[in-house]
Amino acid sequence: MSAARSPVTAGAPPPPAYRPELHGLRGLAIALVVLYHVFMDRVSGGVDVFLFISAFFLTGSFVRRMEAGKPMAPVAYWARTFKRLLAPAAVIVLATLAAVRLFLPPSTWMPAIHDAIASMLQVENWLLIHRGTDYEAAATTATSPLQHFWSLSIQGQVFLLWPLLFALCAVIARRSRIAPRRVVLIVFTVIALASFVWSVVSTATQQQTAYFDTTARIWEFAAGSLLALLPAAAPAGTARSAPSRRLRVGLGWAGLAVLIATGALIDGRSMFPGWIAAIPLLGATLVFLSGVSGSRLGADRLLRSRPFSFLGDISYGLYLIHWPILAITLVAAERATAGPLLGPAIIALSVVLAYLLTRFLDTPIRRWSWANSSAPRAGAVVVAVLAIGLAPSIGAKQLLEDAAQDAERRATADNPGARALMPGFEPHPDADPDAAPLPSAATLSQDWENLPEECSGEFAPAEGMLEGSCRMTDAPDGAPVIIAAGNSRLAQTAVSLSGPAQENGWRLIILRAPSCVFTPGIDSYLGAECDAHNDAALEYIDQVGPEAVAVSTTMVLHEGPERVDRVTEETVPALLGDGVDVIALRDAPRIAENPVVCLEAGGTAEDCTQPLDRGTMPEGRPDAAVLEDLAARTEEDGGGEVLPVDLLPITCPRGACPPIIGNIHVMFDEDHLTATYMESAGPEVERQLEDAGFRW
Repeated sequence: MSAARSPVTAGAPPPPAYRPELHGLRGLAIALVVLYHVFMDRVSGGVDVFLFISAFFLTGSFVRRMEAGKPMAPVAYWARTFKRLLAPAAVIVLATLAAVRLFLPPSTWMPAIHDAIASMLQVENWLLIHRGTDYEAAATTATSPLQHFWSLSIQGQVFLLWPLLFALCAVIARRSRIAPRRVVLIVFTVIALASFVWSVVSTATQQQTAYFDTTARIWEFAAGSLLALLPAAAPAGTARSAPSRRLRVGLGWAGLAVLIATGALIDGRSMFPGWIAAIPLLGATLVFLSGVSGSRLGADRLLRSRPFSFLGDISYGLYLIHWPILAITLVAAERATAGPLLGPAIIALSVVLAYLLTRFLDTPIRRWSWANSSAPRAGAVVVAVLAIGLAPSIGAKQLLEDAAQDAERRATADNPGARALMPGFEPHPDADPDAAPLPSAATLSQDWENLPEECSGEFAPAEGMLEGSCRMTDAPDGAPVIIAAGNSRLAQTAVSLSGPAQENGWRLIILRAPSCVFTPGIDSYLGAECDAHNDAALEYIDQVGPEAVAVSTTMVLHEGPERVDRVTEETVPALLGDGVDVIALRDAPRIAENPVVCLEAGGTAEDCTQPLDRGTMPEGRPDAAVLEDLAARTEEDGGGEVLPVDLLPITCPRGACPPIIGNIHVMFDEDHLTATYMESAGPEVERQLEDAGFRW
């Protein structure tokens, strides 16, 4: 039985035939991504065009279903789409994990496993945001070989959301009797405008986050959807008058010029995805509008040629494969760039592997008649592929965590950490002299603060933006509370309070905002989102009413000397005036080189010890006079206690910063102390607090 033809409304484009020039445009877009990644380390705009094209075709199919009165069937769409996308992705994810295990140091294993799981579940972009990934950073062991899944994750999220939006449009059109195309036009125009405005604002204030943010990218998909509604975007025949033909030829070449020039002339890495992303989309739109020019001089003739058709055929596989090869090769070879010899070799290998992936997996999966015959069968393939892709990752994660837990069980004897610096310390009689340091090599780079519980019950934040950044220790009902608030560096240092708090029956709560220094009421350099988080954190402190608050009262930046943190200007005096004790933590040191990289390169602990820059962090803390003045005022006027805590003597003892103390890694990069070492610093923190007059 033949399929019913979709009715065509007045002024609407007909159901599009195969568009070979757009297939070639897709290939060109991915080719630009690869070339700019390998040779120029710039944003090409090719990914934006790829997403734009995806939305164009998705929208056309759903609008035609709406106009034909057919159900939207989102579940069937999801099953067919992810059946096609996930199988090649699973192969690349598993192959990349194997390459990481073979060629990269153990410190990269656990992050790669987390990336693999997030990539399969279409949430890699949100993991990168949580991790604070900087897209502009040069390739290092911290560069994820699966980082490129950020765009595929955003695409997957849109593929989940768009059918629901079309279903909503269908309901609105049916009940309001407004033409479906007009409803879609209104809905997606609103989405495009809202997302574009947010993208511009977010890129200006927090570009590192905006780059991976789905909400800052949705306007690009919405623009593709709106283009699909234009009659002018329909394929053009060749029977055109000479002026029209010349116009189409001009539009096509102008579009290609704009697209190619985006990355060549504009170094827009720090500008995407704001308004600058409209430039490559403009180029793609001109190619869409040019259609089939009917001229042998048209850009469409080039895009329809065999080389570009081939690139279009392998575009998905090429995007999947090229980045892991590039990232792993650069890190393993200890190179910053590929260069004129290695670069072409990487591209050639990527093209060959992409062809094989397309020929022997992608195409058979797409054409698999059994799976294509029904949505349940396609859905079964999706479930099977997810299981195949996730099981090895989850299993490897469990093995690494089990090994780390086994080592932690012997930590008292084998890994004293900061306790080794305490007066009168003696090694445990059962200590194993050959015990590996903690955290284990596989988990070291992920040794973040992670208190055991999310803030819940009476400690659940009223403000939603704090939900993902609030964690706490367990404690009896009615236990006294310490709240530590600040950026990731403060959170790592505050872990040192967890042991003493639990031993003395207190509850520790940590509010962590990556890169966002706690300065409520003072504009931060990160912009509006950080400022809002700080205000919400201060409101949370007022809500809970803790006995003590821990903040960093000094700040060590990447340049310049340590200085008094601005939190002491208003917030600390206000807390003291409310009778809250303030634990004034000195900021953690920053060191010149990553100690983990030095150790993994074969250096000894002595080789990798770095001198503390006394010009940056003097022996005496710079806020000492300020804290003494605050303490004197509160003693005179009444209020909370000022409790200075300085852990510099146990992180960089005697002016030197060793990578390992007491068989525990002190720092896992240039800027962050390990949570494991800070846990071992509990006795020293407790001693300093009690010397300052604090009583549990």
